[in-house]
Amino acid sequence: MARIRELLISQMVRLGADLEDALDFLQGVGVSSEVLLTAAEGIRRDIAENDLLDSPTGVVDRSLMANVQMQQWYSGPEPGDEHWRGLRHRLLTGRMAAAVPDIDRASTKVVAQLAKPNVHGLKKKGLVLGYVQSGKTANFTAVMAKAADRGYGLFIVLSGIHNNLREQTQVRIEKDLDFASGGWIGLTTGDADFVNSRTHRGASLLGSAGKPVVVVIKKNASRLASLRDWLKETPEDLRRRTPTLILDDEADQATPNSATGRAERTAVNALVNEIWALTLSGTYVGYTATPFANIFMDPGGQDLYPSNFIINLPRPPEYFGAERLFGREPLSDDDEPDPGLDMVRKITEEEASLLRPPSDAEDRRAFRPSVPASLRQAVEWFVVASSIRRARGHADHCSMLVHTTHYSDPHFAMRDSIDGLCGELLEAWTGSDSRALRESYDREAARVAEAATEPMPAWEVVAEHVSDTLDSLRVIVDNGMSDDRLDYNRVDADGIPVREVVIAVGGGTLSRGLTLEGLMVSYFTRTSNTYDTLLQMGRWFGYRPGYEDLPRIWMQDSLADEYRFLALVEAEIRDEIRDLEIQQLTPSDVGVRVRQHPGRLAIVARNKMGAARHLRVTYAGERMQTFIFDRDRGVALRNQEATRRFVTRCLAESSLESTERPPRWRFADVSSESICALIEEYEFHPDQASMRSDLMTQWIREAAPAAKWNVTVISTSKTAHTSDGRTLDLGGLDLGFGIVPAVNRAPLDSSAPGTANIKSLLNHADWFADLDTELVRRLTPDEVNQPRDVRRRHADGRGQLIVYVVSKDSCPQRKGSKRAREAMDLSEHLIGLGIIFPSGGADPRIDATYIGVTPDWQPELDPSADEIPDDREGDAEPVVGGAQ
Repeated sequence: MARIRELLISQMVRLGADLEDALDFLQGVGVSSEVLLTAAEGIRRDIAENDLLDSPTGVVDRSLMANVQMQQWYSGPEPGDEHWRGLRHRLLTGRMAAAVPDIDRASTKVVAQLAKPNVHGLKKKGLVLGYVQSGKTANFTAVMAKAADRGYGLFIVLSGIHNNLREQTQVRIEKDLDFASGGWIGLTTGDADFVNSRTHRGASLLGSAGKPVVVVIKKNASRLASLRDWLKETPEDLRRRTPTLILDDEADQATPNSATGRAERTAVNALVNEIWALTLSGTYVGYTATPFANIFMDPGGQDLYPSNFIINLPRPPEYFGAERLFGREPLSDDDEPDPGLDMVRKITEEEASLLRPPSDAEDRRAFRPSVPASLRQAVEWFVVASSIRRARGHADHCSMLVHTTHYSDPHFAMRDSIDGLCGELLEAWTGSDSRALRESYDREAARVAEAATEPMPAWEVVAEHVSDTLDSLRVIVDNGMSDDRLDYNRVDADGIPVREVVIAVGGGTLSRGLTLEGLMVSYFTRTSNTYDTLLQMGRWFGYRPGYEDLPRIWMQDSLADEYRFLALVEAEIRDEIRDLEIQQLTPSDVGVRVRQHPGRLAIVARNKMGAARHLRVTYAGERMQTFIFDRDRGVALRNQEATRRFVTRCLAESSLESTERPPRWRFADVSSESICALIEEYEFHPDQASMRSDLMTQWIREAAPAAKWNVTVISTSKTAHTSDGRTLDLGGLDLGFGIVPAVNRAPLDSSAPGTANIKSLLNHADWFADLDTELVRRLTPDEVNQPRDVRRRHADGRGQLIVYVVSKDSCPQRKGSKRAREAMDLSEHLIGLGIIFPSGGADPRIDATYIGVTPDWQPELDPSADEIPDDREGDAEPVVGGAQ
């Protein structure tokens, strides 16, 4: 029996297959079925019961580990889970009560990906992608509680590179997990990091008390070396039997190797890798909102690349992120992004230059910044907004951030300037001069009313709280040279907690990880050359319960544009991670691509690029559409003629199928060469950089030359109307198989001269226009919202080319569109094309990017929302989904 078991396992390794495939193979070559089934049952039992131990040969481990690694073993909390039950109760009685269901779901998703705690020798590496200031700590304390309930015995939390962040994390974990009750063993405290390995007895602590052990440690070489030595001194067998969870907060900071030489390692990177090597059972999970350096690690190397999983934490609806604040371009034609809130105020370049300190050290010490008009307005609004919160009955802290330079000396001079301004405001207010603050209220109070969850109090009510606000306002410097740091746990002489109203001036210590409680105003001129640093410096991201309408950000227009671009980058990365999850692929199978900035921004510093390189971007599964047209009559006629020739080729290659309602014509199994011929003959408008015929045909011929295509000509059975309401005959075009009625697509009145920008040609239903009608009707709403996945499963690897005839007489149809659109008013109908590329190709390295960034010639995604605009009464009603 042992010999048959070993034979089964060796076949699993040789074939790269699972147990069932190996079983089928050996049965097919004549091995006794009864003996095989008995041996297979034993292997299944080993996996199911998690009774997996090392073997001298290691063969058993490799095969069984592969099976166990893929299992999501955790399905959620159970009634006897003490740690999660206690944490959940504390969360429900605090200010995060409304978020508990989301925290529960998200943490369960993470724990399900961890290595099974009672499978000795099993290790996994992953990454959790959160949002800046989004409450990642709440997620990983929930993960700690649930993992502890299932048997994880050692928790190592790597918490940033600054003492204040490590202390803040330590205090938060102790509070959330209730260390005071005695259910956890903490080897560090808020005041004391992991200093000396000899002060902690690993052998006596791990497992002996039946309590999980926690270390919260700064990413500092001497601290990490002490932890490494402690692990080395802990017996190997004990480490193997103690499932360990390493939670790397701000995982993109210090952990990735940033040494310039290929054979070199930074001290922190080397030590974290040593600690991971000494972890014999368990999971490394990096937490970050800026994952670029992590996904650029070498997937085939020995570093901490998240080879087993990347999890995208959902964005809570109450969260204010880059997209909510700055808006972004559409991610694709299906996307309807948030246009952004009216919270960003302008700092002129002239004002920013006045606040920029000299580069010479001696000159910096003598630098005395002025108070430009924008800074004065920012401070005035901070006083007013803090008073509004008091008028609303809020007893929380109120903060303002001033971040103009990373140099420390100028921070103190800036504090003095702002102190002087606050003194002027107090003097004016006590002298009954309320004009400045009243003007600030009138100018700002109603600007973001749509985001408010509490009513705006009248100025007379707000004014009653201004004196208290000004009296309690402090201006402090928080940097490495300052003695008066941010402290939201201060108490007065009677031991009563102090409600901070504070303007914090700082640089590096305020630019990552640290939370500014009740942040309402940010004055920000400091820039960066990299995505990750710029995003992390946005301390204004986060939650603003009860004062959603009050935050304001002062910055230069160029910086606001860069944050708007980063919102697009962030959305693209999350979309890719979501797609990996749908396809059940790991980061080792396919990496995550990152869009390059067209201007000055780098993704990360050069020494953090790791294994990243410029890789070709796939068209696989992408949907593109023409939405910018040339008004030139000659171009329209040439595109009509190219389409007629294409239809003639389709009629020769394929049978024609037509329907009356909605009116459309379908061709099946058209060759890739016929598709390429049309793409090469059609004249795409040069403003649509995403639709370069040379790149599209190159991809089709190299990646999917044998793929078949379906062609759908879509028309309308409805009529449009003229501006006075009369029925408009949109006419048609004979493409060789009957007259094709044209559809109405009125162009935007902001179209560039000589162009007609219709914003969107296709409907969402067009994703499925070539699929079986009954199949489409049975799609659930969730399936309809994942069109690429539907095509992967049901299109049999086919692409789809869609032809629309767009009427030369198109005109706006409703009041909303009449304000933004105009009549087409052309002499010839236009031909619009939609292209849905096959979801696979001959070479997976072309269809997936593994890891890296995109080249300069990467086609941009169509900046068109997949809505049905107000001017589309001429379209047939799409029929998609609805089966429940």
